[in-house]
Amino acid sequence: MSYLSAFTTQLIQFFENLQETIPEEKDIRMATEALKGAKKINPRLIYELFYEHIYVDLHEVVDKRDVAFIVQYGRHKAATKFNEIMPAISIFDKHWSSLSPASQEAIWKYMKVLCILCEKVRDESVKKSI
Repeated sequence: MSYLSAFTTQLIQFFENLQETIPEEKDIRMATEALKGAKKINPRLIYELFYEHIYVDLHEVVDKRDVAFIVQYGRHKAATKFNEIMPAISIFDKHWSSLSPASQEAIWKYMKVLCILCEKVRDESVKKSI
């Protein structure tokens, strides 16, 4: 399995788990379906969206578990550029305080793993281009 495949599988699993945890959030349900479709057609697009809109600005913040920064970032991004990845970030603003500590911990772990896999996809792409 390539890192890109592992990344897209993990991201979709994250969204599916969010959908189970917050079933009333229709944006997460729609984003999950969009990501599943994109994985079949263009999985690299999913990686590029995550890299551009999450990894670049938030990978260090994820390590620090800075909810306040992610909330502000999510509000800014939602106002300026919506994409399929943004519903996952909006949960920090809309639902974080109502989530159980176990759910919060699971979200941090998913975000950390996704950032690591994103780095692996990036590194793999660089090696192929050399």
